[in-house]
Amino acid sequence: MSQPLRPSHLIKPKTGPDDPELQETLLEGLQQVAPDDILQLSRELQTRRQRLLPLLATLVSGAPVEASTTSEIATAVTATRRQAEAAHKLLARLVGCQELSILLAGELSDPSRLSPEHGTGPVEERLRTFLMACGQTDRRLALELATGLLHLAAPRRYWLWTRWLWDIQHGTGILPLLASSTRALQGDDIGMQYRQLGAVIAMGTELGRNSGLLPRELADDPESGPFATDAFLAIAYSIYLYGITNWRLSREFNRLLPSLPDLARRLLGLPRPALTIG
Repeated sequence: MSQPLRPSHLIKPKTGPDDPELQETLLEGLQQVAPDDILQLSRELQTRRQRLLPLLATLVSGAPVEASTTSEIATAVTATRRQAEAAHKLLARLVGCQELSILLAGELSDPSRLSPEHGTGPVEERLRTFLMACGQTDRRLALELATGLLHLAAPRRYWLWTRWLWDIQHGTGILPLLASSTRALQGDDIGMQYRQLGAVIAMGTELGRNSGLLPRELADDPESGPFATDAFLAIAYSIYLYGITNWRLSREFNRLLPSLPDLARRLLGLPRPALTIG
């Protein structure tokens, strides 16, 4: 069956990725954000973490966990409603499983509460164990949930692995773009790839410093630094999405897009700020 025709007034002829208009729209997107946007997003991420930490602790406490708890956590570690719903179902299934406790061992509670055969091993081992427990679930979703939980629990030690950062299935995302390579993650071992991803994220942080969007004092702050990196990478990918969309479609369509900070909030699982009147 042939594909339906798209409205011609929305699609503009292009010459390819080196089209000068693409460069122009990327620069236009860059002008829409400022260091204050990074600061505000990092504050929102910190505030959310403080709110979610008690909920995270209940996941490994052995106490009953309400559906609202798993739903709120799932929303925080995913970028779309559909992903959040899938993550909610997965997390609800894993509550009470040893693999979830192993993943967060020592991060939220006394590791001595775990059985001796399930100690606080390296994160590579814990991540592999968790992913095995996820069964046939989309590996990208399982990684988003696992690393989202780890990042919330200990943001200075662990980093996110979302599909907008690095899609393990398609090799897309902001990190391959910044690294100008899809080969930074070597081998088949998911734990080792997670370690390698951390080095790429560190490179992204340095690029943020050099860009002027990520102030050094913010990036180097032990409390807000990890969230500032999250914010910068989300903003960077939002600029890329804005540039590609604006490049391919007419401005009539692009006026419907959210602002770049709000697009970054979607990627980070943050709600859009309430409008103030007056």
